[in-house]
Amino acid sequence: MTVLIVAGLMALSVLLTACTPTGGEVESGAMEGETKTLFVGPELVECTGVAPQQCLQVREDPNADYELFYSSIEGFTFEPGYEYELLVRVDTVANPPADGSSLQYTLVEVVAQTPVASADKPEGIPVPTTVAELAGVRWVVETYLNAGGEMVEPLAGRELTATFDLERVSGKSGCNNYFAGYVVDGNTLTISQAGSTMMACEPAELMQQEADFLAALQSAATYTIDGDRLLIANADGETVLAFRATEPAGLVGTAWTAVMYNTGTEAVTNLMEGTTITANFTADGRLNGSAGCNNYMTSYVLDGQNITIEPPATTRKLCPEPVGIMEQEAAFVTMLPQAATYSISGNTLELRTADGALITSFTAAQ
Repeated sequence: MTVLIVAGLMALSVLLTACTPTGGEVESGAMEGETKTLFVGPELVECTGVAPQQCLQVREDPNADYELFYSSIEGFTFEPGYEYELLVRVDTVANPPADGSSLQYTLVEVVAQTPVASADKPEGIPVPTTVAELAGVRWVVETYLNAGGEMVEPLAGRELTATFDLERVSGKSGCNNYFAGYVVDGNTLTISQAGSTMMACEPAELMQQEADFLAALQSAATYTIDGDRLLIANADGETVLAFRATEPAGLVGTAWTAVMYNTGTEAVTNLMEGTTITANFTADGRLNGSAGCNNYMTSYVLDGQNITIEPPATTRKLCPEPVGIMEQEAAFVTMLPQAATYSISGNTLELRTADGALITSFTAAQ
């Protein structure tokens, strides 16, 4: 797992951490508590901090190039397709975690929010005037046309999704995240060449599934919606994708199982094979589950998407196998109280620090 290297600290205090085009880092100065104007770009960009993540693009000079911004801006909700002019306040964080920023950014005011034309929509085709049927729904693939010409179900535990906004369709393609432009005209649907992140995943069947899914998506010619089902067909009228609309899982009342965790050493990794970490959030503010060997219990408080988790208490068993399970458990229990925000996308729950570092990624139990 790639580790974010902090290259330097300029005089006075600093405002933001950002990647230069050559992969180093720069920080621009700001007095503690000072307000600054930041310009935010219209798209999130794949980047790597303690783990792969998506970063805002930020600049202080409206004529300068955008740079990657690894932290979060408290109180700011980003919507793709707009350029923002923000007034933000920066404060110093006392005793920040080793993998976190020493700065906290807080939104003071959204000065401007300007729509930007999508650069990846098909050339020569006008922007759609109505996408009400498609937009605002999280579509999950039930079956797709594979390279052998068969409609098959996705591999277990690997969702294929599509979410349509005004000009873009984006989602998960099994291994990577993808995005593409699209237009509709009646029931005609045209989707441009997709871009995606560049991760490689195992097994090989997963990458083949991703290639087949994206090929099916880009062969779209027409669509129909029947209740909560979306069917996409190619120019020959052959169904290539069958989706079903889904609602995201709720934080409370869902049995969450961890798939990745922060080791506490500036790295995020998959859980050890043969181990399970769970989380159950109750309506009365309690959180409990298995930390891998022992059970844990604590309390939590929500404030919008912000979450505060108290240090958990645990039972005191010792599990000698598999080797490393106690270290994994200790890292999970130690990092859990550092959670500052949570987000749910479909069946995935992520807990992150105030600086955006991933603590744990959970999936909803089926």
